[in-house]
This record gives sequence, structure tokens and C-alpha cells, in this order.
Amino acid sequence: LLQLIFFIQIIFVASDFIYADFNETTGLLFVADAGTTNCIDIPEQRYGDVQGKADVFNLAVIHEVSELTDLTTESFTETNQAIYNEEIQSDLAGFLHRGSTASAPDKECAVRVRLTPSNPSKRGALWYREEVPVFNGFETYFTFQISDHSKECTIHRDQYFSQFHHRTCSVRGADGFAFVIHWDEDGTDNSIGGYGGNLGYGGMKNSLAIHFDIWQNPGSDLIGVDHISFQSRGVLPNDPYSAGLLGLPRATPIGDGAIHLAKIVYFNSLRPEYLDYIVASDTLMPYLLDNGEQKRIGTLVVFVDDGVATDTPLVSMPINLSLLLKLPADKAYVGFTSATGRFFAKQDILSWYWCDEVPCNPVKRSDLDYHILNKFYKDKPRTFGPGEGYGGGDETPGFPIENTSPDTTPLSAEKSYFAENEKVGLSEDASIQIPDA
Repeated sequence: LLQLIFFIQIIFVASDFIYADFNETTGLLFVADAGTTNCIDIPEQRYGDVQGKADVFNLAVIHEVSELTDLTTESFTETNQAIYNEEIQSDLAGFLHRGSTASAPDKECAVRVRLTPSNPSKRGALWYREEVPVFNGFETYFTFQISDHSKECTIHRDQYFSQFHHRTCSVRGADGFAFVIHWDEDGTDNSIGGYGGNLGYGGMKNSLAIHFDIWQNPGSDLIGVDHISFQSRGVLPNDPYSAGLLGLPRATPIGDGAIHLAKIVYFNSLRPEYLDYIVASDTLMPYLLDNGEQKRIGTLVVFVDDGVATDTPLVSMPINLSLLLKLPADKAYVGFTSATGRFFAKQDILSWYWCDEVPCNPVKRSDLDYHILNKFYKDKPRTFGPGEGYGGGDETPGFPIENTSPDTTPLSAEKSYFAENEKVGLSEDASIQIPDA
């Protein structure tokens, strides 16, 4: 019996994991162009096969020339620097220009996963190496940052006299990333989808993607701003466009360079408190059925930033995952994919927490933003409890003492008495406490 209990505990621990940063990558699998980075190029700190793999700090400028009816255009694409945002916004903004972006950190940072570098036609994936249960419910948190967007500046010249006509610039990265649940009998060693708008998961069979999109694909995307959507075609190859869309996308800032917090939860039952945030489409209909006593219709919910703390979803969807995905042992691989096309950006995952035993362990979740980089993080700072005496009575090195104030006694030299007849202290005889007039 004890051996059985011990075995069950091992299984639980193995499927409940946290990466406060990615200095330690045990249990993770990197595919294609994904790698780890500490934000600056320090050759001495490169270790393993993936550290620094996705770093591109000085991208060569891409040069293109084309001809229109009355103008000749000459375009240059490179990684934008945030210092140029204001100039472009006020004087040079062209089609699809993003009002503001951020450059990647230029100082050493906690090790993060860089799914794609600032380079065209790249794709990357990060998978947890072991299969995890999903049908009975799960909860995952992660922080992410998208920076170093591509910038395209175009010089327009008169076609006949080659005279300068005007210049435009547009800053906009591509294409986004996705949190993906999938199962492949061959494992995850080479599990990755297409480039560009495929976000690294397009074409993957038996998969569900929560799609974080920062690029408008004309004729394919329903909205032209940053958005999140649910994408799947069941056991068929996934599609990042309308064919795989399970409900209308919801707009939210993603590619603004800020550090964002996302939370994705699957409840194995319908949750009426999230009905106001539901999206659905005709393609969802086959998955709105019960599939046995323990596999009923559930609720998939996505929270972003403020919504995590206030329990206010950005979007939710009723769905029975046991009908959508075919998982032999009710387990799947989970992770992230990303891709770039002609345009690009650095797309980073900073931390990741996974739990498949809802409600999840709040102690483990409290370590998610260990470096306190995300302003929406809601867990209380860790402190020692107060002890006896002034200042808490606990001198153990570590976190601050809770609910205590520092010693505010003024620092001063001991008083020296120079007057020969000066009295120190008070006399018991009140009549001589005040000098004679």
C-alpha cells in the first residue's frame, strides 16, 4: 500500500511543474530555432546546445526594389529601435504601423526562452518532455514579452526622373506565438508547424492552440489588431486561420513590448460565471456533447493581465476536450510554438507554471514571477512571521520581517556637559527644579 501511495505521489509531482525562469531547463525540449537567452551576448555564459541560439543582436538589413505605375520603391527591413518610435509615428508612419514598441532588454536578464529571434522565416517550439493529463482539468500561468519588432522603411522615387518623392516607415513585428496541446505517437522531438502566420503549429495534427496573434494577414484574419483565439481541427492538421477558428477572436494588447501575464484554465464542467465571455462558432458544435460520466462538456478560459487578479476572463469557450483530441492515455504534450515570416520579432516566454490538479497549489504558484517583472502579479511577497520583542525578534537572514517597522532611534553622540553647576535629572524637591528668578 505504501509503495502504491509513493507511486501516486511521484506521478502528481511529475505533472505539476514550475519554471520561475529558464536557467534550469531539465524536462524541456527545444525545437528548431528556439533557445534560451539572458538578453545580452556573453559567450562565457553560453552553456548547452540552446543557450544563445535564438539571439540575433545585429540583423543584416534586407533590401528590396520594386516598380509601380508611377513610382519606384526601395525598401529596407531591419530590427527597430524604440528611440525611433516618436519620429515614425509623427512624420513617417505607413500602413500597419504600430504606435509604440519596445526594444529587447539591453542588460543581463534572468534566463528566458526565446522562441524566435528578430529574423525573417524563423520558427521555434518549447515542449514539456513528458505527457500530462488534460481531460480532468488543468491550470497554467506564463509570462511573455514581444520586443524588437521589424521596421520597414520605403523610399518612393519618381519612375521617370528618379527624383525623391517621399519616405514611409512602418514598425510591426510578426507573427505571434501559441500555447499548444497536442499528441503525436512519435513524441515531440520534431513537433512543429509552419512559418509565418502558421505560428509554428499550423499543420500539426491532433492539436489545440490558444493563438496569440500580433500580425494582420489580409483576407485571412477577422480583425487587424493583436488578438487571442482558439484554433483546432480536431485530429486533422490544425489551421491558424478561419478553417481552424472555434470562435471569434478577442482583441487585447500583446506585442507592445510589455511583460504580460496569461492564465489558461480548463474546467471539466460548465462554469456559469464565465458565460458572459463565451465565444463559439459552427465548427465547435461536434465538441459540445458529453463523452461519458467523467468526460462531460467543460469550459476553457483565458485570462490576461488585470483579469488574472480579478478573475475576469478575456475569453471563454464551452468544449469537451475528450471529443476534440484523441489521447490514448488521456494525456498530451503541452508547450509553446512561434514563427516569423517576412516580418519578425523576438518572442519570449519568461516563466511557466503548469498544474493538472485543480485547485492548484498556491505555494508553487507564488514562485511564478520570482523576479517580480510583471506588474499584474498578485501573490503576496514572502516574509517571515513576526516574533517576540521589538522588530519581530527574528534575525534569520532572508526575507523581510512581516508587519514590523525599522528602528528609528536617532543616531547621535553622547551629550557632554560643560557647565560646572548644570544639574542632570530632576530633584525630588519640586521647589528647586526651577532656577531662582
